[in-house]
Order: sequence, then C-alpha cells, then structure tokens
Amino acid sequence: MKTKNVLKLILLVAVLCIAGSWYYFEVYSKQMSPIENGDNSGIIQEETLVSGETISSGIREMGELNTAEYYFSRTENVENTKQLDLTSLGIDFKADIPLTTNSFTYSYDGEIKAGIDFSQVTVEVDNDAKTITVKLPETKITSSEIDPDSYKLYSVTNNILNPISPDDFALSLSDLIHAEEERAIEKGLLEKAQKNAETLIRNFVKSYAEGYKITITQ
Repeated sequence: MKTKNVLKLILLVAVLCIAGSWYYFEVYSKQMSPIENGDNSGIIQEETLVSGETISSGIREMGELNTAEYYFSRTENVENTKQLDLTSLGIDFKADIPLTTNSFTYSYDGEIKAGIDFSQVTVEVDNDAKTITVKLPETKITSSEIDPDSYKLYSVTNNILNPISPDDFALSLSDLIHAEEERAIEKGLLEKAQKNAETLIRNFVKSYAEGYKITITQ
C-alpha cells in the first residue's frame, strides 16, 4: 500500500514538472522574449496624457518676468533759452530772446528691462497629434531706471534772466529715459527678450511633454 502511494506521489511530481517545463518554454519565455529584445509592442501600456491646464498653470506662476536687460551710460548737455512767442495773440512768430540761455551738463548710468507677462500665456495641447502650441503676449519694456548714485552734474551755466529750475532737470530726465528706451529697442532689446522667453518656455514645456512638437507664437 505504501509502495503504491509513493509511486502515485512520484507520478504526480513528474506530471507537475512536465507541466511547469511546458509553461515556461511555451508561454512565459515567449512573453519575456520581446522585452529582453527591447520590443514592448506586445505589452499594453497606459498612455499618460499631457494636460494643457497643468502647463498653463505652471507658466502663469512665473508672473511678469524680465528676460533681457540693456545697460547704458551717457553724458548729456541741456540748454534752455527763453522765447518770445506771439502765437497766443494770433501772430505766427517765435524767436529766442538773447542773453537768456542757461545750460547744464550731466552724466548717468541706467538699466532698461524687457520681458513678457507670463500670466497671459495660453497653451493648446493635441495629444493625438502630440503637438503643443504656446501663444505668448507682446514683449514689452517692463522698467527703465537711472541709478541715482551714478547721476553727476558737471557744469551749470545759470542765467539771472532765465534761472535753472527743478523742472528743467525733471524734463531732461524724462526725455533721456525715453531716448534710451528708443536706443534699446533699436539695438534689439525686445527681440532678445522674445528669444529668451521662447527658450525658457520651450524648456519648461519639454519637462512636461517629452516627445511632443512645441510651437511658440505671439
């Protein structure tokens, strides 16, 4: 009796070993072969969709960001002469009044910054086509500042008939800031700010959507 039980046990073990060997060579090894060869086509993977709102939210958190700077240093001479103006009387006549000219010379350093308001950026995502379109707002000058510690007054020619007033300095500073902004724009400040902003945005979006085609417009 014991001999029969032992034989049955041996037979059962043999059957299990044969079944296990068959499963390994016929099923398991075939499933693993594509993975070992780098082929995952036979495996169903859940695709992660890119969220345009997630990207937009991250960009908006940047707020208004300066992406380019323009530094300047200038020496200016300002002259002011009183005029005889009869246009208010209906007479088309204007002329400088002799001996009423005043002048002053000064120098200054400053900085102009340009950038975009990232809170106004819009993002459109097409997960089927794997494309992302980012629309940027207009690049603009965000600040124009003169370093107060750099301002130096070199010479003043005052005239008792036309004394220099604080308004002369205020008007001059306003004029020079406007002039420096024009120079900065002519030298490509806005284009530089735009290019830097695009690079920043492109790198940011790539961190969320590897493998997507990114298009940036304005």
